Amino acid sequence: MNIFTRNSTVLPFLNYLMVPPKPHRNGESHEQTERSRTRDTPTNPIESDTSEWPGVEVESHDRGGREFTLDGREVGHVHRGRLIDIPFAKRIRDILIEEERAEKHHVYPDSGWVSYCVRSDEDIDGALWLLRISYLYHLIAMRKREKDHSAEDAVNIDAVLAELDLSDALEHVFSERRTVE
Repeated sequence: MNIFTRNSTVLPFLNYLMVPPKPHRNGESHEQTERSRTRDTPTNPIESDTSEWPGVEVESHDRGGREFTLDGREVGHVHRGRLIDIPFAKRIRDILIEEERAEKHHVYPDSGWVSYCVRSDEDIDGALWLLRISYLYHLIAMRKREKDHSAEDAVNIDAVLAELDLSDALEHVFSERRTVE
């Protein structure tokens, strides 16, 4: 498999990098054209995978790209299939940066947000891993504040966390988060 394929399909975000943008019609900006193009269909493997997680809704992001939410809380967003921004508690953000799994947010480096750049096919798994961490953290918060656990019931949080091969530091944070009432 070369870097431009995944499961025998062309990666749209890499294809986008190789093909110059088409001229805009009707005076639309590039951002408006991009939003129109991506409104109803997944544009890349990251959006495709994330949109299948129980409870996740995918919408246009106010600064371009696509946003993933769970019960109204943002799990993260992707700009043009290449730059992923994900909110975390600062404690988790610090661990992720220390472990070199993400970078400080490209605009707000002192916030809890991280950025992750998808430069090749191999980076997709890293982006999905980070989004999954954010998703599970929000899922735990939902369980604590609501009696209806419909999205959580569809996800075995312990099993998914075990599959993610968390560092001891991240395991500790999630363990504390799950036990604190």
